[in-house]
Amino acid sequence: MLNEKQFKERAVRELREIGKQLQSLVTDRELYLRLESEVIAANPQLASSSDPYLPMLRGAYTDATTMRLRRLFAPDANLSLRRLITQVAGYPEMLHDKLTGKELTADLAELDKLGVVLKERIDPHFAGHERTPAALATATRELDRAIDHLADCVKRYYWIISDSYIDVSPTIDGDPLAIFRSAWIESK
Repeated sequence: MLNEKQFKERAVRELREIGKQLQSLVTDRELYLRLESEVIAANPQLASSSDPYLPMLRGAYTDATTMRLRRLFAPDANLSLRRLITQVAGYPEMLHDKLTGKELTADLAELDKLGVVLKERIDPHFAGHERTPAALATATRELDRAIDHLADCVKRYYWIISDSYIDVSPTIDGDPLAIFRSAWIESK
């Protein structure tokens, strides 16, 4: 078993890497939500279209986000917040005045619950015929809940372990929707 200093050093490195992956997820979510609200909803031709392009795009976002989250929630992955939080319990002096055992147990239970949701309720249901607006909306809500809980845990445990803060907010440079403000497909 590592001493507390060694554990903290390793945990901070892992949390930084998980934070980078999480920041990528929240950035993708922000871009996806902007596309939905500022481009698709604002364009009646897109919003009411029965064309298969939008369900494919929405399904691709849902599939990719699900798989990325499953890797971050996996208890036996190289980078596993679940494993890291379990190991934090072995260093009770680190938790002093920052987190109770009950709160730690609740975080682990919620990670397990969300991991099951990702594995059993979302992932197997995204064959082509399951990409209905209702199915995608339900899946997106579950994915948002998983992303938000993961972000809360990463920030909380980073603070507990390092006595500092980590930023996992979206990072978007420029105007990512600029491509939709000009005609880029010419009609004949």
